[in-house]
Amino acid sequence: MQTINQLAPIKAVIGENRMTLAYFTTTDCNLCKDLFPKVEKMLEDFPLITGLRAEADIEPALVGEYGVFVVPTLILFVEGKETLRRARTISVPEVAEAVSRYYGMIYE
Repeated sequence: MQTINQLAPIKAVIGENRMTLAYFTTTDCNLCKDLFPKVEKMLEDFPLITGLRAEADIEPALVGEYGVFVVPTLILFVEGKETLRRARTISVPEVAEAVSRYYGMIYE
């Protein structure tokens, strides 16, 4: 999962890939630091999804553009459109199940 902290490159990644999972965090979020490895591990099951990590406190424009008002926030983009959003208390198994449905529709 690549870290991108600028709005234009994030938009480019989302626009260039059929499925993108964006993980929004801040530099001082301990919950985010604990959850991140679990999200990375989950993405191993979905090799065609592009993962990106963005730190909203480094690039405040992300807050307005993507409505990230709490962290961590996970957003799944399918063909450039937001299709799934989870914030704060995130169940990785629940997210994996939802992602799997979209993944099956797009890639299988």
